[in-house]
Amino acid sequence: MTPSTDPRAIRSRKAFQNSLIDLLKIKSYQTITIADIARHAGFARHTFYNHYETKDDLLSNIIDAIFDNFFSRLEKYNFTLNQPEGELMMVSSFFKVWRESEEIVGILNNLDIDDVLIKRLNAYFTNYYYERVLKEMPGVDFELAKYMISFNTYTLLGILKPWLNDGMKHPPEVMAKFLIQLSGSTQRRQAVERFKDIIEG
Repeated sequence: MTPSTDPRAIRSRKAFQNSLIDLLKIKSYQTITIADIARHAGFARHTFYNHYETKDDLLSNIIDAIFDNFFSRLEKYNFTLNQPEGELMMVSSFFKVWRESEEIVGILNNLDIDDVLIKRLNAYFTNYYYERVLKEMPGVDFELAKYMISFNTYTLLGILKPWLNDGMKHPPEVMAKFLIQLSGSTQRRQAVERFKDIIEG
């Protein structure tokens, strides 16, 4: 279902998002019904289906809002994936958007939504950076680009989850530097070169 850009539709979707967030403060996700969400938002139940097919679609939309914020920030900067400064800015921004969404994070952190996060972030990375990886990282083919995007997804979320559980006590810049030391662009370039040597040897 492609979201409408009509201002009224945008307001309605925001109302449903806020409704679910409010209800999650007092009820478990499993016990919340679409009727509950619609009633709390001040709409009829059928109006919900004008915007979402399921409750899970609404939850994904809330998560997408955080990812939209992240990727829209990246589009404002002129950087390449091979530049350490650009990589630090990108990873720092990832942690910053979650810290700025603290109320939502506090609620989502109590839900078992790892699969949703992985699917949505992987889709975003594929949409925004698949061609960019191929262009900016010599030696990377379509297969390697797919592997690298999947690796980035799991790596970012693998670090994000314990950071959220710890109350986001370490600054985003510190987390970004730590993550880059573990698996930054230098390590990726070396991995690509070794991989190609192996499969071509």
